[in-house]
Amino acid sequence: MRSLVTLLVFFFSPVVFASPLKIHLTDGSTVETNMVSLLEEFPTTTFKTQLPWFPDQRSFTGIPVTKLLEQYGDGDTFAVTFLALNDYAATSTVEDIRNFSPIIAVKMNGKPIQVRHKGPYWLIFNLNKYPDIDNINYHSQMVWQIDEIILHSKNNDEKK
Repeated sequence: MRSLVTLLVFFFSPVVFASPLKIHLTDGSTVETNMVSLLEEFPTTTFKTQLPWFPDQRSFTGIPVTKLLEQYGDGDTFAVTFLALNDYAATSTVEDIRNFSPIIAVKMNGKPIQVRHKGPYWLIFNLNKYPDIDNINYHSQMVWQIDEIILHSKNNDEKK
């Protein structure tokens, strides 16, 4: 019984579920959200894939980036930048997002991803499904510990 209580506290830790995520929209506004809100607002996808950081295949569950684009992008959104807690950033084109369907993973092997394990938000491409992108170009785009997402629009860039 004691183990069950400890396990439930771990899985439903408010630190993981309340982890903030900022999404900077093309109109200059910012949406602040968290895992609970994202999981209520968006459908999730699960797939298994082998990643270069692990010796074995893992299962990932998360929100398809295409759904975020449908909700928050505009017709001229051409790229998305993912920023990590440590200020690492990588940008994916909307074309690659549509072609390769990455997710913002929130669970690995059915458990919420802790910060110490590259969470709580981690951009993941399914390298098993798309072996042609199993290379450093796409590995470098798989930002972990994401805390901000920036949508880039042609309209926004023209205003600057």
